[in-house]
Amino acid sequence: MEAGTPATPRRTSARPVTEQSGSGWIAFAGAYLVVAGGMNVIWGIVALGNKSAFHEDGLVWSSLNTWGWVAIIVGALQVLAGLMVFSRTFAGQWLAGILAVLGIFVCFFTAGAYPIWSIIALVANGLVLWAVTAHGEEFD
Repeated sequence: MEAGTPATPRRTSARPVTEQSGSGWIAFAGAYLVVAGGMNVIWGIVALGNKSAFHEDGLVWSSLNTWGWVAIIVGALQVLAGLMVFSRTFAGQWLAGILAVLGIFVCFFTAGAYPIWSIIALVANGLVLWAVTAHGEEFD
């Protein structure tokens, strides 16, 4: 290199761009959806079996029996949708988004019965919703 000539920076990539790049967000969404679904299923089973662990008067509407079954059904569907997300299907993306919103509603309506658990599940569902909407182009 001669004196006085500016050096041109070399453009190199730290890692090669492949067709599968970004699939970490899909794994993130699928894993968190399975976690959120599992949390809803556990919440529902405990709500049906051990009512003394909850404050039933803190519920917005209905009883622990109703919300226990709703949580079990939504949680089981979330686990199934989490597996669909891992397969990178467009239907899995939409189902994950819809079930994450349903999971958020369940958390809001049952937060008075067991607030800490509901907040943790709310965050997990919110992260799933963000992952499938912000990184939706990574699905087939």
